Amino acid sequence: MTSHHHHGLEGCEWCDESHGLWGAFVLGLGVFALGAILFLDNFGVLDASGLAPFWPLLLVVLGLSHLTAPRSARKTAWGLSWVAVGAIMLLHNLGVTPVGIEVLWPVVPVILGTGLVLRGTLGRTARLERSGRRGSDPTV
Repeated sequence: MTSHHHHGLEGCEWCDESHGLWGAFVLGLGVFALGAILFLDNFGVLDASGLAPFWPLLLVVLGLSHLTAPRSARKTAWGLSWVAVGAIMLLHNLGVTPVGIEVLWPVVPVILGTGLVLRGTLGRTARLERSGRRGSDPTV
């Protein structure tokens, strides 16, 4: 058994057998629904043009797939970001709010930059902690 588990639970059934399966399930369900709707539209069973304003729900589903059993803070941040962007776009498409992604797009580089800064900072801290645990204390 490897010690890659972030929570230190050796033999964790969730981590060993289904790491990330819920996210794949949620995303797969969203893709399946989209395909089924487009298929039914092609055969005239339903008119998908009325569903066009709801396309940002795909972004929300993508975000939820990242939030189901997230393995890292980065995955959680991405999930929350996708959900927020999708929700903002959906509310704009439905006329609930006048502010849409065309006004809020600068948030994307802010989120990306924050993620890079945190990744570099937290990654460096984690590397320093690991190297400190492996090495011997030079003062002894």
